[in-house]
Amino acid sequence: MDYQIKFKNKIKGNKNISNVVGFTLIELLVVVGIFVALIVVSDSVYTNLKSSSNLKIATGSLVQAVRYAEENTQSGRGDSKWGVKILSDKVVVFKGNSYASRDVSSDQNLDFPGGIVPSGSSEFVFEKMTGWTTTTGTATITNNSGSKNISINAKGVITY
Repeated sequence: MDYQIKFKNKIKGNKNISNVVGFTLIELLVVVGIFVALIVVSDSVYTNLKSSSNLKIATGSLVQAVRYAEENTQSGRGDSKWGVKILSDKVVVFKGNSYASRDVSSDQNLDFPGGIVPSGSSEFVFEKMTGWTTTTGTATITNNSGSKNISINAKGVITY
């Protein structure tokens, strides 16, 4: 007795299996299109989050630098005034009556993240002992996601 296993094609209309299994070109294009759309959306969300985060980091760095200079002045560190100079790419905490006549060896630099554009008041110097300043004003930090204002009044109070 001869035993053979026979497979019956149970597909309607006797189509070949090779015609049924797989994906059509349209299905592949739809899937690729969905992935491209997801990538584009996620990239724009990432860019917006990064820009917003950079603005917060730059604002925090500037506020910390101003507070540090004010504390150094009030505590009498180096028996000198301390100040902050805002440059296009960084903030410099300096020791001296002004940025131009500062003690360069005491400079401390805080770099801004990319895409930050500072404007407004750019130099604040604090008086010894009191921590007050004669250079009041508002510094503005701007990038793609918006802007932040950091104001310093005559008594050295920082608002942002």
